[in-house]
Amino acid sequence: MSSQREEREELQADLIEEEELGSREEKQGVVVGVMGDVFPELRQYECKIQEIIAEEEASFGRTLVKGIEKFKKAVLDVQGSKITGQASLMADVTQFSVVLEAFILWDTYGFPMDLTQLMAEERGLTVDVEGFNIAMEEAREKARSARSKIAGHSIVMDADAISVLHKNGVGTTDDSYKYIWHQDHESVVKAIYTGTEFLDSALDQVDIGIVLESTSFYAEQGGQIYDTGSIEGSFGSFHVNNVQVYGGFVLHIGSFAEGAKTLMAGDKVTCKVDYDRRTLIAPNHTCTHMLNFALREVLGNHVDQKGSIVLPEKLRFDFSHGKPVHPEELRKIESIVNQQIKDEIEVYAGEAALAAAKRINGLRAVFGEIYPDPVRVVSIGHKVDDMLQDADNQEWLSISTEFCGGTHISNTRDAKAFALLSEEGIAKGIRRIIAVTTARAFEALDLASSLASEIDEACKSEGSLLEKKVASLKSKIDAAAIPAAKKADLRADVSQLEDRVRKAKRKTAEENIMNAVKTATEVANAASSRGKTFCIVQVDVGLDTSAVREAVLKVLELQGLAAMAFSTDAESNKAVVCAGVPDNGSKDGLVIEWLNEVMKPLKGKGGGGNNGIAQGQGNDSSRLEEAMDIASKFASLKLH
Repeated sequence: MSSQREEREELQADLIEEEELGSREEKQGVVVGVMGDVFPELRQYECKIQEIIAEEEASFGRTLVKGIEKFKKAVLDVQGSKITGQASLMADVTQFSVVLEAFILWDTYGFPMDLTQLMAEERGLTVDVEGFNIAMEEAREKARSARSKIAGHSIVMDADAISVLHKNGVGTTDDSYKYIWHQDHESVVKAIYTGTEFLDSALDQVDIGIVLESTSFYAEQGGQIYDTGSIEGSFGSFHVNNVQVYGGFVLHIGSFAEGAKTLMAGDKVTCKVDYDRRTLIAPNHTCTHMLNFALREVLGNHVDQKGSIVLPEKLRFDFSHGKPVHPEELRKIESIVNQQIKDEIEVYAGEAALAAAKRINGLRAVFGEIYPDPVRVVSIGHKVDDMLQDADNQEWLSISTEFCGGTHISNTRDAKAFALLSEEGIAKGIRRIIAVTTARAFEALDLASSLASEIDEACKSEGSLLEKKVASLKSKIDAAAIPAAKKADLRADVSQLEDRVRKAKRKTAEENIMNAVKTATEVANAASSRGKTFCIVQVDVGLDTSAVREAVLKVLELQGLAAMAFSTDAESNKAVVCAGVPDNGSKDGLVIEWLNEVMKPLKGKGGGGNNGIAQGQGNDSSRLEEAMDIASKFASLKLH
């Protein structure tokens, strides 16, 4: 019965695969034909969409295979047993009913719950749906907790709180002053919020939110981090460490400075933004726009922004692309941005009607984002008004133009330098770039140059010193915050050094074996000519156990003598020893006994004993002569 079911499953899978392969392109063509007018992107990217769908189908096929194998193994594991516990497969043999924790299949393998139920039913099993839902909720709670931990504690205004402000006649915050730099801004306190209620006054609260009539603080949005600073007035000072916007109300979150007096709703205050911090953020935001432009120039028009974060110390940009970006492409992307910085291009911003702005040739917008009307347009290289008047101009395709409400530098030269530090995949078809500007970019370039010099210096080394330097360089380069393209170059250089090390080690190993065998056979010939039944020899090959072993094997092969070979390393004060005895019926026990006696003065131990060969390592090579003397006396007494 089981065999028939498996054959049926395989036949169904084959038929489904054939049907899908035969009709995929036809179905996609129908979709493009029906929906292409409404969504012109379907026609524009038809081939790309087909590739992605094919990749997803193949990926899901692999998921099914893994899930089915996991399911079968789980069923076999509980046959004839009864196991309890939520994180396991539970079987009740008397009722021939198994409660399967389908959540593992779903969470780890992406295996559909309905397919798990179907497969279980065919085997007379049942799925614990209630347990699945419980596990699902636990996973969601863990995810929520993780997000809260990452975000940190913050006061949030929900819909009810926003409704209270509207009912009290509080107007939304005028935040247009955020685009004015290096000026204090006068405003009025309109509301004080604890996270659960509004207060008429506040004093000494650790975390509290203040809503102002107007503000010069930038609230976190559009990927750009919030401003920090202080709000000051007759009450004293309030440290602003977070700024968020909820339904048009800008909430300044923070705590009172020591010695502050009571703050009242209606108090006049002064906004003091930390412009030094914003001066670090703005270049990163403008370079995010230039990076977006450069990605499309190098990789193609399919590149779309999928998210971004602009911080004082770095920028992060997520974009659509189906494969890793080659180092040479990264180099071109980085070069385009740096060339724009070098060209000292003016950065313009202006508001425009949303419909008119959308007509600007080459304008970039985040897919699915809802923009206000009017909308703010940021252009690198041309005035927004000029672009609006000649929206179809092909020249606009050669510059970066985007919808953006963030704060920017006024000229690209203020970014000083751009370093693209890393590029990686974060999801299917989504890549992520991390980059830095200004002083951090110069630091990255300097570090790359320093590592290149270290590699040049390492090239002059040989032997074990070169090997140590290569190992050190590898770890340094992996951890270094340097341009990704330069990192690829340095890794390639280190790889060449590794090849050199490998070739040198092979050559040394060959020479060690040749020298060890030569020395051992000469001593063995002399011992044999004197009628001895054993050979004790020191070979000079450091801690090369292979060479020492080969010397012993060669003596056994050519002379048939029992042999023990020693070699030491002065730097580490260690010694390696290999012993071998001819086959006399009890060779393994005898060779181990011989080796153990010798290892005592060397403060080491040995092992092996297979086919009459044993070897060991000691930690005190200064007593080598004593060990060799013990080896000779033991052999004289027991090795005939």
